[in-house]
Amino acid sequence: MLIRRIVTTLSLLALGACAAIQLPAERLEGTQASIRSAQELGATGVPASKLHLQLAKDQAGSAKALAAKGDQRAPLMLARAEADAELSLGLARQVAVHTEALRAEKELEAVEDRPQP
Repeated sequence: MLIRRIVTTLSLLALGACAAIQLPAERLEGTQASIRSAQELGATGVPASKLHLQLAKDQAGSAKALAAKGDQRAPLMLARAEADAELSLGLARQVAVHTEALRAEKELEAVEDRPQP
């Protein structure tokens, strides 16, 4: 009887260890949204942003795979994906803002160079 209980307990523990981990849906969606935003902003055209975008995609996939295996590191991997997605987005925005500032500067110079009436 004691052996049966031990075997049953060990079986239940083994099954529990293999159970999938539920990743927070809002964090997963937020990470995917940041990845999409970075792509739409042109992250693939900025080397540093492109690197972090790819890391975010890879880490998001790894987080899902780890969660499916029941690995406790899944939330940490998702946090890394989220951080890289945000960094990629920030770097892409920085380049977009810098490009816009240069364009505005050229327009201002053109206006200043016009003859005054």
